Amino acid sequence: MANKIQKRVEIHVKKSKLTKWTNSSKTNPSVVKKLLFIRHLYNGKTVEEANEIMEISLSTGHRWLDEWNDGGYEGLHPKYKNCGKKAKLTDEQFNELDEWMSHNHYLNTRKVHAFIKENFKVDYSLKQVTLIVHKLGYTYKKVYVESSKIPKNTQRILKKTKKNITGMSI
Repeated sequence: MANKIQKRVEIHVKKSKLTKWTNSSKTNPSVVKKLLFIRHLYNGKTVEEANEIMEISLSTGHRWLDEWNDGGYEGLHPKYKNCGKKAKLTDEQFNELDEWMSHNHYLNTRKVHAFIKENFKVDYSLKQVTLIVHKLGYTYKKVYVESSKIPKNTQRILKKTKKNITGMSI
């Protein structure tokens, strides 16, 4: 086997700090796995040995080592941003929808869907409208129905009944 040049891990922090990050509950789980890999390298393991222990491919191990050497702890964090589909409504339109919803009562998904379609010319599915409503901080509740047969002076009637019950002698 030919002599291979081994990449060396750069010592950005002390082992104790590395262990503290690894054991922290606030650390992203994908970063914890990378930190464990780096800790093996701190302890004198080669990249190949650390790969076997962590059960990752050789290319992944070298990539993680490069990320650590280039950026330290921050370099291990995921680089993705702006993932997913872009929203069809702008922030201004979301604000307008929120304003409209705060002034209208007894809304349902179909009414909100119709408002979005009519005013913003965007046709969302009813499921997506539900997600938008929740994103804006609204929840659905059952409407409290008052019977037309309830007398207007219920509070006074209840007070009388309560006095009669408490004044009873046994």
